[in-house]
Amino acid sequence: MTKVLKGKKDFIHFIIGLALIIILPVLFISIAGIHRNSRQMQERNLEYWQMTVQDITYDMDKAVREYDSLSMTALIQEELLNILYRQKFDQVEYAQAYSWLEQQLTVELFLNNSLVSSFQVLGNNGFYYTSDRSIGKEETAALAQRVEKSGKITVFMPEEKESGFVTVGRYIYSYKDLQPLGYFLMSIKRTELDRIWENKNLDGIRVLVLDENGDAVYGNMEDSWETEKLYLSLGRDSDFFEGPKEAKERLYVWDKSDYTGWTAVVAVPRQIYHNSVWSLNRTFLIVGTAAVLMASALAYFLIQSVYATQLANQKNETERSRAEMKALQTQINPHFLYNTLGAINMYSVMEDAEAVSNITDALSKMFRYAVQNPLVPVRITEEIEHVKNYLKIQQYRQGKMPELEINIEEAEDAAMLRLCLQPIVENIFKHAFADGVKPGHFIRIRAFREGEKLLVDVTDNGRGPSIDVEDMEYVTDGEQNGRGIGLSNVHRRLKLAYGKSYGLRISGRAGKGMTIRLCQPYQISKKVEKEQE
Repeated sequence: MTKVLKGKKDFIHFIIGLALIIILPVLFISIAGIHRNSRQMQERNLEYWQMTVQDITYDMDKAVREYDSLSMTALIQEELLNILYRQKFDQVEYAQAYSWLEQQLTVELFLNNSLVSSFQVLGNNGFYYTSDRSIGKEETAALAQRVEKSGKITVFMPEEKESGFVTVGRYIYSYKDLQPLGYFLMSIKRTELDRIWENKNLDGIRVLVLDENGDAVYGNMEDSWETEKLYLSLGRDSDFFEGPKEAKERLYVWDKSDYTGWTAVVAVPRQIYHNSVWSLNRTFLIVGTAAVLMASALAYFLIQSVYATQLANQKNETERSRAEMKALQTQINPHFLYNTLGAINMYSVMEDAEAVSNITDALSKMFRYAVQNPLVPVRITEEIEHVKNYLKIQQYRQGKMPELEINIEEAEDAAMLRLCLQPIVENIFKHAFADGVKPGHFIRIRAFREGEKLLVDVTDNGRGPSIDVEDMEYVTDGEQNGRGIGLSNVHRRLKLAYGKSYGLRISGRAGKGMTIRLCQPYQISKKVEKEQE
């Protein structure tokens, strides 16, 4: 030790070296690991709860369809419609109608299905029947006034949380002449709703079902803040947000049903969705602390081999750089690269330095843009710039270029997936202009917003499809429609990122050209949002 650390000055140098070489890197790696893994765990937790609320929506739709089917079982009974058609009843007729409902319809709803607790029929002609004598005509009439007259079922939840019945109401129309005849109400035990998702692990999780007005169909709101925030969120089909401290920092995840229009919400307490994250962080801290202590004990021996360690690090860095370069090379289209390099070589022989510079610059920008994550949205202007670099290289390779018209003023702040437009334009050169670019050929790119969608049309006047196509979704099997795998890649990435309703559509006429339409949700670019802030 004395040979290495000579005096107080050397001891201070030793401490500084220990901090710089061992302690600080270990602490930095631990902190970086905690941050990265915390983010990844939060993303996984969010995906889990998004899948859970989607399952709840599916099960809820399934149950409501079953209730809907039950109500229709009653309304297709010919005898029931005949009863409600009558304008007047004498005592005998009324008793006969009542007896039929008591026997026939009760058997259909009660004996054949265990869900129904009671039902009532209230006709516009004054006829009234109830299978539960405790429910009077006035009570039924008051509830019937709230039934929608659209022909769809209306679901009424009990006011008491722990007891009561769910009432399913429907306005009765004759299937023969659509004449309005009255109301049908059916009571189902509230516990049946709880059984919808009893197979889900929802201990400590609050489930809410909201109608289109933000009112709770199932579950109870806890405060006005929650009611207002969730109502404002109903415009989005599915999303999430974290509540503030006054809302006990819950994670709210929701999904909207296309069938009922209701929105299922799960409110997950912080201690549940953050529990695994904090456990992982504690593990990192413990491991990091142990690593620092072990490293400190071995510091003396490591300081004597600092030079050797530096050489080893340089070697590892070199190997890592080579591995990264190899990985980047695998992402490059070899044919396009070879052709472009051939063009560069040709212009070099001809000593056209400006052309070489332009091609090299465009190629460099394309590769720099292409090797980044294709699922990360970018501003549409960046996609257009990538297309222009591609066309710049094509101009040197082919000599002639089609007329290019770009109109994105309606959506220049929009964000779109990276590497979507260039494959479409490349496909035009491969297929629409397969025989070469002729005078009058053009490529038109137009981006615009339609509701909540971003639409980008790429149009050419090349040879078009083999047969006329009005408007159809792109077929991912490229060999079937004469298109390349580049379009299939774009189509699949759009569906993967945004859902089945998005992707590519095609239209065109034989010999007249084709339009490929890209469809995705309309989103503002993050760069634009930062500029606005």
